[in-house]
Amino acid sequence: MGNPTPAGQEPDLDVYLGLARAHGELTDTRQWITDLEDMLRVAWGLMTPEQRAAFRQDSEILAITEASGSDTSA
Repeated sequence: MGNPTPAGQEPDLDVYLGLARAHGELTDTRQWITDLEDMLRVAWGLMTPEQRAAFRQDSEILAITEASGSDTSA
């Protein structure tokens, strides 16, 4: 696969999404989803309470929540 970013440049989120996708292609698509879930858990653990609140209130997250029929307002 090689180095996904130029020397001296930090990888962005798309690099990590691509790594998860590639891992799924090498194994199976369930691994891709597992990798994405693991990355989200790490990111969540690094977030401050304020960042978590902003995440929950983001319009894209609210749309996903609504589409799933869930209520995460508690």
